[in-house]
Amino acid sequence: MADAGFVIAAALRKFTEDLRLLERQLQTAPLTDLGALHEFRQALDEMRMTAWTVNELHIAQSNKKEALASFLAAERIRRFAQIIKDLCRDLEDQQLTWGSGGIQSLFDSVTLLHTRLELLVERHRASFRNLKDEQG
Repeated sequence: MADAGFVIAAALRKFTEDLRLLERQLQTAPLTDLGALHEFRQALDEMRMTAWTVNELHIAQSNKKEALASFLAAERIRRFAQIIKDLCRDLEDQQLTWGSGGIQSLFDSVTLLHTRLELLVERHRASFRNLKDEQG
């Protein structure tokens, strides 16, 4: 079985090659689906930030997997917060409707996230109150 690092490196090289080809096509061919371009730009930005984060952490803390996981989680939170703002704007502008597809799935996912975040916040508040009570 191939080493996971080798598989990722090979995928990165192939993806880089595909990106360069796509760049040439974008420069020369007309684009008819601006939505696809917008989605691509968002995904590319997310990938760029993740790659940058992983690279910086690898250089700074090559043996600290917990730090890497924490940084990546923080980056996912930042990106998700931006996506939420974009979705809210789409809803306000009526660009996002039931006909957009995936609305029920999005609702279910957000509800699950809300439930889990609520538990985390409650535990955090409880431990903060306990710490405050102990101090004073």
